[in-house]
Amino acid sequence: METRENLYRMKEKKEVFMKKMAAWVLCLLLIPSAVLAKGPDPIEVYVNGRELLVEDAAPVIRHDRTFLPLRAVTEELGYTVTWDRAKKEVTLTKGKEAVAMTIGKKSYRSGGKDVAMDVAPYLEKNRTFIPARYLGKATGLPVEWVPTTRIVTVGQYPKKDVPAGERIDVEDVGMSFALPKDANIVYRLVGNRLCFYEKSNDDAGGDGFLFSLSAVKNPRTAWNNHPVILAYRDGVYYGADFRGDPADIQDETLKSNFEKAYDLIDDILMTVEVRQ
Repeated sequence: METRENLYRMKEKKEVFMKKMAAWVLCLLLIPSAVLAKGPDPIEVYVNGRELLVEDAAPVIRHDRTFLPLRAVTEELGYTVTWDRAKKEVTLTKGKEAVAMTIGKKSYRSGGKDVAMDVAPYLEKNRTFIPARYLGKATGLPVEWVPTTRIVTVGQYPKKDVPAGERIDVEDVGMSFALPKDANIVYRLVGNRLCFYEKSNDDAGGDGFLFSLSAVKNPRTAWNNHPVILAYRDGVYYGADFRGDPADIQDETLKSNFEKAYDLIDDILMTVEVRQ
């Protein structure tokens, strides 16, 4: 016959076991919910190297194709967009170039000829969405969609020619560049990044950081603060990353020097080339 003490112990063990089972079952129920709640990362679009932020018309995957908000992307590229409500037709014009697409129609018109598409543009919330692939074909612009990073690049960062003797090649980041003449800018390798600084602030031991160049597999995780994509090659993005906030410089001379150097960033980025 079981003693009262043994019965209490058995009861306690049973209660502990039931609590553990309940906690385990709850964990099993919560794990799928957490996974499903996260979902895929939103699609990011870079137009001419810079990220395009369109909160009310985000790109989407539909019929296994990436669709972009037409007006936001093409106007950033210098196209004029006109909408014919009666025909449900949108026309892109730039100089003598004109491309027309019709909602629900699997073809576009360019140079007086109809060109077939395997998907059709659609209208949602008064926004026209067009397939990224055919935007590239219709305009001749380079368009790249990388499913693993969920990044679309349209066009490319502006370039300018540089005499060969002025080009600086840095093997560690796989890029070359040129500095404007008399630019008060220095650079050095920090880990896998080539960092650029305004010289007088750097010499004074202050925060003269301007930007960095690096080659990465995924800009989402490697770069911050509105980076610039300068090139994409063989699964690698080449680009520039910036600081979160402007440098907090108290000295007026140092601040002026920093601002002058900061204004030269675009000139430097336009010279960047990926090594062959």
